[in-house]
Amino acid sequence: MNMNVQSKLAAISDLRRKGGMIFSLLMLGAGALAQQPDASIAAKRTNSLKQTFVPVPGTAVLMALNETRVGEYQVFVAGAAYDWRYKPHFEQGLDHPVVGVALKDAMAFCNWLTESERKAGLITAEQLYRLPTNREWGAAAGMDSQRRAGGSTAEDALEDERRFFWGLEWPPPINYANYSDTDIPGYDDGYPFTSPVGRYKPTAEGIYDLAGNVWEWTLDGDLRSGARGTLRGGSWAYFRPECLKPAYVYSVPMDLVAPTVGFRCVFEDRARTAQLLASAEKRETEDREKQRSELMSDKGVNAADVEALRESLGGAGSSVAGLPDPAKLKPAEKGQPFMSSLGLNFAPLSTGSDVLIGNTEVRVRDYELWLKATAGSWKLRPTFPQGAEHPAAGATWEDAVSFCAWLTQRDRAMKLIPETAAYRLPKDLEWSMAAGLAEEKGSDPEARNLGDQEHFPWRQAKPGIPEDMTANLKATAMIDYSDSFAYTAPVTTTEANALGLHDMGGNVAEWVAEAWPSAPMEHVIRGASYLSSKREELLTSARRHLPGTVAAPDVGFRCVLDLSGAGQ
Repeated sequence: MNMNVQSKLAAISDLRRKGGMIFSLLMLGAGALAQQPDASIAAKRTNSLKQTFVPVPGTAVLMALNETRVGEYQVFVAGAAYDWRYKPHFEQGLDHPVVGVALKDAMAFCNWLTESERKAGLITAEQLYRLPTNREWGAAAGMDSQRRAGGSTAEDALEDERRFFWGLEWPPPINYANYSDTDIPGYDDGYPFTSPVGRYKPTAEGIYDLAGNVWEWTLDGDLRSGARGTLRGGSWAYFRPECLKPAYVYSVPMDLVAPTVGFRCVFEDRARTAQLLASAEKRETEDREKQRSELMSDKGVNAADVEALRESLGGAGSSVAGLPDPAKLKPAEKGQPFMSSLGLNFAPLSTGSDVLIGNTEVRVRDYELWLKATAGSWKLRPTFPQGAEHPAAGATWEDAVSFCAWLTQRDRAMKLIPETAAYRLPKDLEWSMAAGLAEEKGSDPEARNLGDQEHFPWRQAKPGIPEDMTANLKATAMIDYSDSFAYTAPVTTTEANALGLHDMGGNVAEWVAEAWPSAPMEHVIRGASYLSSKREELLTSARRHLPGTVAAPDVGFRCVLDLSGAGQ
């Protein structure tokens, strides 16, 4: 059965809407839950320390109503004989939030509480206390983009970035939360330092002090040497508006000990979560394969399809704002530069090559057009400002593949590429060649990882150090280098390489096609990013890998156009 382009887009949109919560389960990992949890997790829970926990919408966890208190932490220190002697420079009562805890201290408390209650028979071996993930914390703070996860929209994320806990206006209402009132004109919260927990207005679920009092540790993944931790919520010493939004994520050394930093726990039943995820993964895989099949099923596209697609993008005979006029674009040819219908430029990988590689990473405006056309959502839109010409950071491998498939159908419909051609992610060796590392040794990406210890994808001012503005890196952590950007930069800002390609090292790291051999559910990532500064990270031969359903704020992608017919 043939389907025209517009019908396909509608079908995919419907699949995305139906599969949104399923996909969110996979994206959220152990913190995921459908919108209607069952009774086993839905009720309040009070533990052996008299801490009360309540459900968080859109997650599988219960969250403590209050930050962990001084009195509760003292019970842990005594019971576990834990070596902790921090004293703040101000007085605290037993009902104040504990401060001066590093990430490992907060985790130790959760582990002790888990083991104590297991030994007492209060919880099962599959139930535990832990720190919340960033997504769980954001969901508790009322962020729609975190509560709906895969079913959220770009508008949800944008609104979450704009708003404070109390709304859109500044400053906060008097006595709203425990902030640095001496630094906010006209504001008063009644406490110069920490306050007893639960003194200010709670969330709709009854959770106190997510805004202010103390920063709260969150944890995504396992601790690694050199890893950084994240804090959420602000504290009694903070007053800058951007820091007092629920969306703000404060990255700090994981061994930070400060009088403004504490934590709260969540409770999880992993047996139930695993059951949910297993069921969700099966359904999500089936829906993903159906989506791909629908997208690529029609090999014949007629003139009516082209007009329907043009109409859906802004009206027949007209070009959408920011997009090139389709009538002025030339069809792709082997070995020749090419511009896609989105205005993305491509260059031959070598003389006469039938593989053309994108001159830039896929941009925010390209990615947003795909999301709009397919009713998709940006699962990890960066919290920092990005313009239309910045790279689309926070894309999963699955989304990058789907974007390529969508662009294939679009440009086939416009007769810009042959029916046998297709956009796809670059292969690992194609990426190396494009970055100037033509002959790598090793049978697969894992074997090639860090094999070449000398090559960097830029002109060098000093060994390993690019000349100024030839790459967007973490300049603040590097000596004798500056690039003028704290986060991402517009994709053509930095100097192009010999093939005319920008950002082969820096700006965002990039997904490529292959899986990581020893972890086949994970996919290879190439290139440094705006977060990279160490020599090993900057080498052209360096590789990372992440699950295909996971997004990172410094990872995007670029496309290749394969004219060989192999991509059909």
